[in-house]
Amino acid sequence: MPSQKPRMALTLSDEAAAALADMAAALGQPASTLAAEFLHELAPQFHGIAKMARAAKTGNKAAARRVVAHMLGDQYAQLMAMQQPELFGKPKSSK
Repeated sequence: MPSQKPRMALTLSDEAAAALADMAAALGQPASTLAAEFLHELAPQFHGIAKMARAAKTGNKAAARRVVAHMLGDQYAQLMAMQQPELFGKPKSSK
C-alpha cells in the first residue's frame, strides 16, 4: 500500500483562486492538481530561498549573495535555452 502524500489546506486570495480556476477550466484539469504541480516545480526555488534566509539570519551575507547569484544564474540559463535553442540546445524537461 503506497504511503499517502502530505496534504495541506490553503486559503487563496480571490485573485489567485480566480486565476487557478480559469487555468483549470482551460486545461481541463482539477485546480488542486495544477496547484500541486506548481508547488512541485517551484521546490528548487523554495530550497534556495530557505538556504539564503538561513545564511542571512546567521549574518553570512557573502553566502546569501552566492545563493542569490546561483539561483538567478540558473533561471537565466533556462530562459536563454528556451529563447535560443539553436545556441543553447533543447531546454531540460523538469519532469
